[in-house]
Amino acid sequence: MSALPVIAVSIGDPNGVGAEIILKTFEDKSLFEHCIPVVFADVDFMQAQQQHFRTQVPIAPIEKPLKKGMLYVQSILENVPKIDFGKQTSTAGTAAFESLQAAALAVRHMEANALVTAPIHKAAIKSDVFPFAGHTHYLASLWGGNALMILAHQKLRVALLTDHIPLAKVASSVTPIMIQEKTRQLAKTLKTDFGCEHPQIALLGLNPHAGDQGVIGTEDDIVLKPTIKVLKNEGIDVSGPFAADGFFGQKNYQSFDAVLSCYHDQGLVGFKTLAFGNGVNITSGLPFVRTSPDHGTAFDIAGKGLANCHSFAAAVQMACDIWNTRQKNN
Repeated sequence: MSALPVIAVSIGDPNGVGAEIILKTFEDKSLFEHCIPVVFADVDFMQAQQQHFRTQVPIAPIEKPLKKGMLYVQSILENVPKIDFGKQTSTAGTAAFESLQAAALAVRHMEANALVTAPIHKAAIKSDVFPFAGHTHYLASLWGGNALMILAHQKLRVALLTDHIPLAKVASSVTPIMIQEKTRQLAKTLKTDFGCEHPQIALLGLNPHAGDQGVIGTEDDIVLKPTIKVLKNEGIDVSGPFAADGFFGQKNYQSFDAVLSCYHDQGLVGFKTLAFGNGVNITSGLPFVRTSPDHGTAFDIAGKGLANCHSFAAAVQMACDIWNTRQKNN
């Protein structure tokens, strides 16, 4: 394999902005100094997308040995879908799955070093072979490990105790065992992937105002606070529970290496308000590196040439950075 990390790239939903943000990202030739990207799709499809969006990226079918400065394409799609930008179709969902599966398997088989995924449409991709709520759980089933979702931008990092589950199930899911496992995983990731020698973690409260001493729910006092004491006794520097609204509003996150949120919107509303369009979604706890942009398929602007590639470019760069950090620590 090349001295530079080989980054496997999945195209996401072809009717979304995936191909556009991939092509726009690699118009910045400086990224070729950090990695060798391989897109798992179809050469003719990617060339047609390049013509549609009028980008200028050197595209070539995959060859050996891999050379720096080229956006390689591994043709794996059984049937190249007819593009219908902004529409949910089963054929696009099938193509999205085929691309994701091939890219993830390439990483598992050591043919690539890391995976960067363009956005999928969860309803379009859902099928008997993909019964998952998103990338995170699929990759955990394929690669093994205990997945932890982290959104990152510069020094702001937000991880989730629960991710894509209904709000009605959150309180019963946030158990002492879950909190301990996720906090340990987050502390390990901060050390191995981000170089934080003594990571400091903030845990957000489950209830408004972290329960207000039991006035607005008892989980913070009965579940969260005792678990924090257990983790502190293990030597993990975790504080809380903090009321989420004031925590973000008063910029308290600046005092911590990462924030651990009880549920999806509690942490990600704050994150995306502060960093949307520049953040990176990282799947921690897996044996391989996976990153993605912090947005979805953007069907409303798909095909119009309006998509912003900053988040996808940041995802590629962060995949390279994490891989390099792991190499140094091994």
